[in-house]
Amino acid sequence: MNVKFKLLHDYRLFQGLNEEQMQAVLPVCREKCFVPDTILFEEGQAAEEMLVLVDGEVEESFSVDGASLTLTRPVQVGDMIGCPSLVPPYTQNCTARSLRQIEVLAINVAGLRELFDQDPRIASMIQQNVIKALLERICKLRLAST
Repeated sequence: MNVKFKLLHDYRLFQGLNEEQMQAVLPVCREKCFVPDTILFEEGQAAEEMLVLVDGEVEESFSVDGASLTLTRPVQVGDMIGCPSLVPPYTQNCTARSLRQIEVLAINVAGLRELFDQDPRIASMIQQNVIKALLERICKLRLAST
């Protein structure tokens, strides 16, 4: 078992997958590093990767009814950005930029969606994990706005 495979167990995106499913997911994952002030992706861009944040800090900015908003949040191991890459039309809904050097696990979503077609159990588990993470993010935003 290689180091990267062991690390997949640490990310909430992959929680609940068995060893065989983890091995199937591994080929669509790769580790990447970005220097400060790197645009990871832009709002409206085709979503080719979903990122799991390993270390660093990212700024997400997005438009709402023509107004530009910026949300800066600290990165915690396992945070996901680029979740729209799993939902048609597979377009990013924000612009993400590194504020300092970051490390990510980059997931090729075309390959991941192919895995979903081959093993619906992988699709179900990963989608449930994404939904849980997004619901927690919504709750944190609600609490922050009060």
